Amino acid sequence: MGRILYECHFEIEPLSLILGIIIIVAFFIVGISKYDIQKKEHHTSIKHVKIICLCFVLFGIVTICILIDMYRKTVIAYRNDDYQIVEGYVVNFDPMPYGGHKDETFEINGVKFGYSDYTIMIGYHNTKSHGGVIRDNGQYLKIGYIQYNNENIIVYIEEFPDKSYLDIEILR
Repeated sequence: MGRILYECHFEIEPLSLILGIIIIVAFFIVGISKYDIQKKEHHTSIKHVKIICLCFVLFGIVTICILIDMYRKTVIAYRNDDYQIVEGYVVNFDPMPYGGHKDETFEINGVKFGYSDYTIMIGYHNTKSHGGVIRDNGQYLKIGYIQYNNENIIVYIEEFPDKSYLDIEILR
């Protein structure tokens, strides 16, 4: 039996997202009503405020819808044991530099994974440069993942230290 390094979790429950929608709508209503009360000579600035408020509301609603979809397709699937598993040695490990600007990537038995600390996503996304658990080629892992929008989202990581090699050259 291995050591579990990561299990999928999601800090924001859908009920919190509904509260977010209510706050966004309230912001929109207050923003519009505040400027409608002022004198008509500021008509163009009122239009600008309304447009900005509308953009914030639309952005918030789209973001919340995307998060709900990701939650439904990943976290709920993981909780229902509806995910794929790959087990083997990490190969082609390409760590993300500390400053970011590219994804950390690796493969296990031909299944490719990529993630970044600087991306808002569900699932594992903690890179080696920021204390992540996937460290190098030759690490023997069992990874549970869900395919979402042509990406493999990691929902589970288990390590088998007794099977890991520090140098992948030993395997060749």
